[in-house]
Amino acid sequence: MAQTFRTYCAGVAFAATKNMHAILNGHATEILKIRRVGLSNAQTAAVTGVVCAMEHRLYTGSGSLTAPTAVTPVSMDSTNTAPTTATYGHAGTIGGTANTLNAWIWSSDEAAVSAATSDELECLIPLNVIYDWIPHSDVQPITLRQNQMNMVYNVSGAAGLLHSYQDFTKE
Repeated sequence: MAQTFRTYCAGVAFAATKNMHAILNGHATEILKIRRVGLSNAQTAAVTGVVCAMEHRLYTGSGSLTAPTAVTPVSMDSTNTAPTTATYGHAGTIGGTANTLNAWIWSSDEAAVSAATSDELECLIPLNVIYDWIPHSDVQPITLRQNQMNMVYNVSGAAGLLHSYQDFTKE
């Protein structure tokens, strides 16, 4: 069984053209496989009608991420050690050519208990999985080799906060 980890970026502020959550593999022989990526609306204070355009990006050439706000992967088994040559985090300077895997709009308004709009639905984890590998021998997960990167990217819109996670395996 592969070693499994999760990176979690909590309360990341939206900004146009921003890396909201990335994993960059820096190892020559270790392979990281992305198994699941999800988002959740984290905005609690009032903001008015800001819609963000977002993308799920894969950098398959020579991707780079300089000076991100780092996050630490959590192992699903405490005896495993996360890859130390990978970069995990949000913000920073992005380099490389992106392949867009998916694009969507996101309402960054605060959620309200009494409503059932997209702002509230964005708080329900089952509705906010943007990538979920199908565990089948005929379907490959997103595979990160050396200098390849998986990223949640905010194209435009600059209000609100976002929680996000990425589950991955080291193989």
